Amino acid sequence: MSNVVPDTLMLESSVQPKAATVSSLLLSWILSNEQLGMKPYQNAIAASLNYDKCLAQKGDARLSCQLDKALTNVGSLLANQVEGRICTEIDPRLAKDKDGMLARARSLLALYREVGVAPDKLILRVPATWAGIQAAAELEKQGVATQAFHIYSFVQGVAAAQAGISVVQPNVGRTRDWYNKHPGVIRDPHGPREDSGASSGVDTGVRLASQLYGYIKKYHPKTQLMASGLRTADDALALAGCDYLVLTAKVMGDLEATPTLQGYNSGLSAASASEEDGIERMLSPAAAAASDLANMGAISEAQFNEMLGPCGSELLAQGLAGLVRDVETVLPYFKTMATGNE
Repeated sequence: MSNVVPDTLMLESSVQPKAATVSSLLLSWILSNEQLGMKPYQNAIAASLNYDKCLAQKGDARLSCQLDKALTNVGSLLANQVEGRICTEIDPRLAKDKDGMLARARSLLALYREVGVAPDKLILRVPATWAGIQAAAELEKQGVATQAFHIYSFVQGVAAAQAGISVVQPNVGRTRDWYNKHPGVIRDPHGPREDSGASSGVDTGVRLASQLYGYIKKYHPKTQLMASGLRTADDALALAGCDYLVLTAKVMGDLEATPTLQGYNSGLSAASASEEDGIERMLSPAAAAASDLANMGAISEAQFNEMLGPCGSELLAQGLAGLVRDVETVLPYFKTMATGNE
């Protein structure tokens, strides 16, 4: 019914995931981990310091090259351990620079080719800024699969699907949190404002993911929806049928203990259609196709910025700041080691 994606760094998970994500955050975690099993990954990062094409560059260009080389070295190791794709993060400092992201994407693809990882084993991840979505659109035209994340508004997901992005990833929990902190904001155009004294029962995070699923399956069925930020079993069950659900170990455990007509099993990844009878499917392509969702038409940059709204604008900015911090946390490693090697 839904593919479950463990919400954990692959290398610290007891669950063997089908795919893996490589990012600056993962590099920092590897470098700070003293477990013996991390040595091959630490060596892979260290090898980036002596890569001749990076050493031929100076200053920030050399550091960026070494960062990409470290990502692809680690990604190539993980590629041998998973049957699915390796999702690799494009430097988030370029989130508002389409051409810059495309250049770094070409660099990552070339580095992966050098270590024998084929493009069809990869998916490149971009934050869902306007520039990020446009860069991903160009990559998709070239046959490179992409994923857009940090999605907190309907327009981000629609624009990403219109661009032909392979995977669109809204964040349920953070969207819900924002609305809970801003009770005066309308959650449902057809419901009450909470500052009027009435309480809205709309779960804005679940609604965002549900509406995006419906729209994407109706008008852009090649795009897959991956719902993240799911904090409880109820969150997951409310989105049963979504293409991918990113779940923590706790939520997966709670789902395994959830009673169904077949006994105790999640039902979210049933092996056969009959097994799905134990759980209500909330989302389906057939229901989406039959819905009355209107086609928004091609979205312009001006419409994107206007429709992003306060929730989308604020959370996207916060998300980008966090991604940049992740990069800035790992960069000193390359600076320090480079100085020691000179």
